Order: sequence, then C-alpha cells, then structure tokens
Amino acid sequence: MTNGFKNLKAVTDFVDSRVLELDDDVRAVGWGSQESQELRFDYLIKDFNLNSKTILDVGCGLGDFLHYLKKSDIKDYQYIGLDISKNMIESCRERHLQDNVQFYQGTIFEYDFETIDVAILSGALSYKYKEATSAAKATLEKMFQLSTEGVALNFLSTTADYELEKNQHYDPAIILTWALNLSKKVSLYHDYPLYEFTIMLKK
Repeated sequence: MTNGFKNLKAVTDFVDSRVLELDDDVRAVGWGSQESQELRFDYLIKDFNLNSKTILDVGCGLGDFLHYLKKSDIKDYQYIGLDISKNMIESCRERHLQDNVQFYQGTIFEYDFETIDVAILSGALSYKYKEATSAAKATLEKMFQLSTEGVALNFLSTTADYELEKNQHYDPAIILTWALNLSKKVSLYHDYPLYEFTIMLKK
C-alpha cells in the first residue's frame, strides 16, 4: 500500500481482517485506546440529549458506542448500528442482544432509515482511497437528510504533525464549508488532544 487503499472494497477487506485478528480490541476499529475512543464520543454527543432518541451510528464498528451510552446513563434510546464490514456486524449481533438495538451491514446509501433523531459517525471516514473525499461529503449530506435533530462526525485533521499512508485527513475549513451549506447551526471542535476534529450540525 503506497498511497492508501485501491477502493472501498479494499477498505472493507482490511477492516474485516482486523476483526479476525484483534477481535473486540479497540484497535480493531483503528483506535489506540479506550480512553481516546471515549473522548471522541464525548465530543460527538456534547451538543445532544440522547435520552429517548433514535440514534444512527454510521460505521459502528463493534458497537462500542453502546457501552458508552450505558456508562453515560443514557436512557430509553433506540440504537441502529451500520457498518460496511460483515465481520463487524456479525460480532455486534453476537455481543449486543438488547431489544432496542439493531445492526445493518452496508453503506448509508443502501438504506432509508425512518425516524432517526441523531446520526453520529466516529472514525469511519479515516481510510484513504480514491473516492474518499467525495464519499465523505455525500455521507455527511445523507446523514443530515435522515436526521430530525442533527448529526455529529469526526475527521482526521490536516493540521496533524504526520499522516499515515492508509489514512485520509481533511481540511477543517473545507468540512466547515460543507456543513454550512446544509445548516446555519454548526459547531466545529478542534480543541481536544487528538489529531482530529468534530463537527456538529443541527436542524
């Protein structure tokens, strides 16, 4: 791999292999630690009250956000997890058996979910391939279209000190422009100690 992945299928194959290799380790979804993963979740939901809401988790990985919801004492929610990885979704369905939880395999463009209050995405747009930037923009637009309250996503930042060949980094100013074309209620957080930023859009 000299310049990222060939296409989205190559990304999917890579993620599938990580699940087989690392099982439920947070490294299987690309994070260095549980602490950094939870910090990302903190920023994703800081502007939303998720109690009694229907949540769409795009690129849900192993469903770790469910553990975070429990730890954060979020109540009476409905959760929908979506991931391109067959192995991720199979693992989720084995591990998370609650009645208020559903999992789907595929991209967000393959489903028309109804009654989504808040959609989140953490890390799913971090792999580099030819169409990564256009896919990221389309994903943001689709998430915002589906939600009734708003969305929150994180992106690796071009302000990072270094970039791995497999990773797609984004210019915060460009993402902010995309967001402002969809909503006037936009917040961008670039103030936490990770090489990334979080953007939130409300209806």
